[in-house]
Parts: sequence; structure tokens; C-alpha cells
Amino acid sequence: MLAGGAGVFSAFPDAIQKAMAINPAKGTTFEDAEHIVLLMQENRSFDHCFGALRGVRGFNDPRALRLANGNPVWLQTNKDNKSYLPFRLDMQNTKITWMGGLPHTWKDQVDARNNGQYDQWLTAKKTGYKGFEDKPMTLGYYTRQDLPFNYALADAFTICDQHFCSSLTGTTPNRLYFWSGALRKDGLAENPALVRNHEADHNAEVSWKTLPELLQENDVSWKVYQNELSIPSGLNGEEDAWLSNFTDNDLEWFSQYHVRRSKKYEAYLSGKLAEYDKSLKELKERVDKNPEDEKTQRVWKGLTERKQFYIKELDRCREELKKS
Repeated sequence: MLAGGAGVFSAFPDAIQKAMAINPAKGTTFEDAEHIVLLMQENRSFDHCFGALRGVRGFNDPRALRLANGNPVWLQTNKDNKSYLPFRLDMQNTKITWMGGLPHTWKDQVDARNNGQYDQWLTAKKTGYKGFEDKPMTLGYYTRQDLPFNYALADAFTICDQHFCSSLTGTTPNRLYFWSGALRKDGLAENPALVRNHEADHNAEVSWKTLPELLQENDVSWKVYQNELSIPSGLNGEEDAWLSNFTDNDLEWFSQYHVRRSKKYEAYLSGKLAEYDKSLKELKERVDKNPEDEKTQRVWKGLTERKQFYIKELDRCREELKKS
């Protein structure tokens, strides 16, 4: 690919040039690699990012799935019998970057699949962006002009097409697959498949074996690179937007990783309880002065119940810290 010489090489971004300049030792193969980096980016199909890349099974795929009406799968028709082809989302000259995502949960994924007909994408994947509800946004894609670095990276190295989400679900189930290759405990059919985001969480922990544990059992070291844990650590405002983990590391949901073993979480919980004590004291005084104020009584009762949750969490956090 680099037969064009220095001119082709210099066209790549500096970071890619730096990576390409690293020559492997003579006689080595990929099996001699010292480090393997796994990065998961979600909510983007292959065609959405690379369907227009030359040489891949993208929009020019001669073996693309055909719908029942004979159309290629990406020629979708809505309930008003209007059909749409994929179209470019011009990142430079539109506001597409700021228009938010489309539905991507178990329900709408299954609805779009429509029992294997694959013909309900326009109905199931409507945008919630005001004024665009009836636009075929699910058929939008980017090109080299929109994603120059991504395309340069694909040009410089190997890109694998024909890859899809592990399950027709949302974030958490696909990341469970990423970390463990499974959606159910021990892969057994009698255990329920966790296909919804809330079914694995800080308050709904799972416990089957994960990839890092398998690596460790085989004397292969591993490390996770991220900013903060998703469990609260005291980040506020822009700190939270830039530094939190957005619940994107599903290892936190596995009980064997002891995510509550955190001094920052302990400090956060202690601070929340202090805030609750102050608010509850003020509310109790108002309730005592005006027992007929039902609204204040409901707020006081709700905060009292919520405080119990934080007390239990703090106890659990401190129990974990004792074991560290």
C-alpha cells in the first residue's frame, strides 16, 4: 500500500506516521506482540463509519442482504411507503454532531430486526431531535471528509469488515459480551439473558468469569485505562462530563472486582449523608410547625427513605475497605 513512497507516508496524520515508523523485529509475527489494546466504541455500525471506505463490504457489497421486496437491506421503507437510501451526514456543514443519538436498546433493536425481515429500521429508530422525527436519520453515514483520522488509520493498517454488535441490545449487554463473552451466568440456558441495561448495574451485580480473570489464570498481565469509576466519586459539573466513565466499564458490575472498595466513594457517601441530615432537620421543623402540610411531609418521608439507602451503601463501602 505504501508503494507510493514518502509522499504517501507524509499524507498520514503525525500519530499514524509515528506508529507506522515502528518496524517489527525481523522474523516476528503478531504472536510476538507484547501488548494488545482492546477499545470498544459503541452505537456506530460499521457502515455508519466505514461503509464508504474503498475495498470493504460496505455500501458496494454485492452480497448484501435482500429484503422480502427484493431491495437491498439499506433501502428502507417507512409506514407511509416512502423509501430512503443511505445519505451522508456532513459533519462540517451541519449540526449533526450535536443532534444526539438514536434509540439503541433491546426493544427497538428487536423491533428493527422484525423477526429476521430487517425492514423496520425507519420506524424503530426514530430520532427524538425536535423537527426531525420523521427523517431517516438511521440511514445516515460519514465519509473520509467527516472522519479523516479514522479513514487514515484504516488505510495505514488492517480493518476488518463484517463485524456487528454482539447482541441486538444496548450498552450494558454488549459490554458484558466484550468483557466476558456472555450475557448469562456461566452461559447456561436456565440463567436469564441480561438484555437490558438495568439488569447489570451497581445495584444488580453479576459474578461469572471475565476475560481479565482468564488472562490472569494464564499468566498474562492486563490493565484497564480509564478516568474515574462510574460509582460516584464527588465529581461535579464539567468535571463529571469530562472525567467520569459514564457506566461504560462493565467490570464494575462484576462483584469480584469490588468496585465499592473506594476511599472517594466513602467520602462521597459521607458527604451525602451530611447533606441529608441537614435537609431532614429543616424539613422536620417545618412538619412539626405545620402538620397539615402534606407536600412537606411527603418530601421528608422520601428523603428519610433515601437516606437509608446511603447508610447501607456506606456500610457496604466500609466493609469492602476493611478487606483491602
